[in-house]
Amino acid sequence: MNIISILSEILLLFIYVILGLYIKKRQFVTETGIQEISKIVVNVAMPLLVISSVNIEYKPEYANNMLLIAVLSFLYLATVTITSKKLASLVTDDKVDRSSMRYALVFGNIVFLGYPLSYALFGDVGVLYASVYVAMQNIFQWTLGVHFFSTDKFKMSNLKKLLNPGLIAICIGLTLLFLGIQTPPYILRIIKGVGAISVPLALMMIGATLADFRIKEIFTDKRAQFVAFFKSIVFPALFLFLLMALPIDKTLKSVLVIMAAAPVQASATVIAHNFGGDSIVVAKCVALTTTLCALTLPAFLLLI
Repeated sequence: MNIISILSEILLLFIYVILGLYIKKRQFVTETGIQEISKIVVNVAMPLLVISSVNIEYKPEYANNMLLIAVLSFLYLATVTITSKKLASLVTDDKVDRSSMRYALVFGNIVFLGYPLSYALFGDVGVLYASVYVAMQNIFQWTLGVHFFSTDKFKMSNLKKLLNPGLIAICIGLTLLFLGIQTPPYILRIIKGVGAISVPLALMMIGATLADFRIKEIFTDKRAQFVAFFKSIVFPALFLFLLMALPIDKTLKSVLVIMAAAPVQASATVIAHNFGGDSIVVAKCVALTTTLCALTLPAFLLLI
């Protein structure tokens, strides 16, 4: 894929973001509406997009590539998880702030931005490979991630959250792929039709969320600046340096970098609020990294 194609696809995605910002500014959708639409995207549309995307002819290289992505995703997330503890302690002594910053440093908005960008650039195969990273992040999120906010021992009850529509869709899709089962055409049309709305809706909800922030509040918070610098630039740059040294396909490198360089997870504010973190700090991190990725993501992809 050439430079013009990459830039045009990314520009198209951010036009959806701008459209979502406009919709919220004009009050065509309320905060409650954003939350409800986001639930539809995460629990219905995105899972169906995953299932429709893996409805392709199986090739032996897919299994090898997915295993490679799983290993690299695990190594990246494990490294960032360990590093984030030290980094957060350099900025603040406040336990709540540290836990919130750690979560923001590790977990990216891979469903709302990672999936759409992977799909836009690489089609169904892009979603197939991205789903492996999504599954790995889900495991880290509901085991180590939520534990950032607690001094208690790890609770096995958190593992129940792993059984979510997204992960179920990944399991169903991969089962169909590896067994060579083709979805009936009529049902596939329904799945593809609903899955297709996930990309524009997800990006529009990102824009709608950004509409609630004042630019000055976002760019002047030192904690958000620190998170954005490492989450959007340092970590993905180092990961890219490693990937460039490996003899693997450019598509795999691109998908992995997209997932690593994705802005802070959109639902991170909810996680922080529910588990005793600072949701305001996390919200600023979401806004700043989402704004910054308009520059960083194209740059990383062009380097590849």
